[in-house]
Amino acid sequence: STGDMSIRTLPRKQADNDDECDDRFGVAKYAAAFQKGMQSNTLLSGVKVLMCGSFGGSMANDIKGLLQDAGATIISSITVASRNLSDMLSSADTDTTFVFLCDDSLLDKSCGISDSLYKQTKKVCDNSEDAKVMAVHFSWLFDCISCATLMLATSYEPSAPRAKALWRLAAGVEADEEDQGKKSQFY
Repeated sequence: STGDMSIRTLPRKQADNDDECDDRFGVAKYAAAFQKGMQSNTLLSGVKVLMCGSFGGSMANDIKGLLQDAGATIISSITVASRNLSDMLSSADTDTTFVFLCDDSLLDKSCGISDSLYKQTKKVCDNSEDAKVMAVHFSWLFDCISCATLMLATSYEPSAPRAKALWRLAAGVEADEEDQGKKSQFY
């Protein structure tokens, strides 16, 4: 089951600093919560996720299962994503974190993120101090589960150019900062 899979998920990378993730106890803390009879997982409660790009069949199902088991809301279409971003812009929704979960393909330069969705996200980031928007590589999900906490986006740069531009925008990373401190997101 995906619940068992989420407990067995191990980190794919090390956190940049100890404040970002207590990687020594994340999996144990997460497993202990299940052992105590936790009815539902709230690790990603309040997080809405749009899967961007083309995840393969079984991988897509596994990621959806992990997201659901962790309490995330999966956004099913660009139209629904646009509506959620509009809600964030109008300040009707300040508790939600909106995540563009991106695949690692270099073939689709847009990663399934349309120009209009990119522009709308830029508007949300530029006009709302309370907006919580992330564009991340899908390894972010595994690390969130492994560390039992919502990870920062800065260590999870997507591969596709449009997704990378959205990551820079949402994470507040300038292009020259990225080049100076670039580290591989994989071992």
